[in-house]
Amino acid sequence: MELSKKTPFIRTCIEEIVVEFLEDHNYILKTKKYPLYPSDLRYEYVTLISDHYPVASSIFRWFRSAISHCNTQNGGQIINEMVEVFREYKDELSIPLREYVLTDGILEVCYRVQIDDSQLIKQVLNLLYESWSSFGSLHFSAILKPNHHHEVQGSNQYPDYLSFFLEHARRLKLEYDGVRFIDVSVYSSIRKSPVFIAADIWCWKPLLRYLQYGARFENVMVDPSATRHGVESALSDTLRSLIRYLWIRLVQPAIILSLTQPEEIQEYCSGMHLELRDLCHTLRIILRAVKRLRSDVLEFVIRDHSDQWVVEIPSERVLSHPTVQLMLPTLKERYGCPIQLQHSCRWVIRNRLNENWQLPAGINALPVPNKIKKYLNILSG
Repeated sequence: MELSKKTPFIRTCIEEIVVEFLEDHNYILKTKKYPLYPSDLRYEYVTLISDHYPVASSIFRWFRSAISHCNTQNGGQIINEMVEVFREYKDELSIPLREYVLTDGILEVCYRVQIDDSQLIKQVLNLLYESWSSFGSLHFSAILKPNHHHEVQGSNQYPDYLSFFLEHARRLKLEYDGVRFIDVSVYSSIRKSPVFIAADIWCWKPLLRYLQYGARFENVMVDPSATRHGVESALSDTLRSLIRYLWIRLVQPAIILSLTQPEEIQEYCSGMHLELRDLCHTLRIILRAVKRLRSDVLEFVIRDHSDQWVVEIPSERVLSHPTVQLMLPTLKERYGCPIQLQHSCRWVIRNRLNENWQLPAGINALPVPNKIKKYLNILSG
């Protein structure tokens, strides 16, 4: 298949595409396949309901055709062509259609055909940054739709969608305006890096990936007016929110049920909902990655709006409850006890590797047993 940016309107199509744009600039994509003639020919039709140039539908058809023809053999060539065509014609596309082509088109194809050329991935990421001054669409896709992406043949041999882009960015030491790719705020209007977004909504799998690749998580200062609790540290703000949900979802129900015996506590915790397990897993991963929690970070009052009353709950009441001690045994170690030598060594080693852009790849090169490698890669303890 030959692509040329001078003649981008390819007629080879396989399905009907209907893209409807709503007033809030969101889009609805619907696909329908049916034969046009008795032969096997099928065609693609695009309906765009939006204020945009008429040529947008033809450009969209070109991208759909290019994507459908992309495979492991011609992937590099076709993605290069898509990047060039997008640069030349992006002003013809409405904002939501532009985002669709970039995120659900070019980025998805890069992962599906497993592009190994980091320079090509850099071009794609630069294109994304030039368009939005962020990588929000990539990160939100990875965080909110982890199982949505195309499966690749022999997927057990390949990294997940998020790791694929993080690894390419690590190889080339990509920075944007002096900030590492992994730490760039998700959107200009959301002044938080993706690692904190994942933590805030208890998506522990993406959170683990970000931390494994060395995302900044400690000593990240933010505008207090932009946080939920008026604190300057992004980590403190996230922890306070998670502890509050621990009270609402875990501790308060246990108190209402008057659970006191160890057997009762054990049975109660073993029957937790998946959502609550995600919350606890999120906190466990955070506790593996941070060196030690500041002495004042968890000393606050939770305001529980119950019925018509506002009840103030000291955070110590939450942290000392048997359910929390059972589900988060390392919380006390990171907060109320002297730092463990083993954990301190992990923190120092990871920081040194991160300074040299060697997380997590450099861990496998260390002359240590696999059990220690797993510990260093925050997969345990």
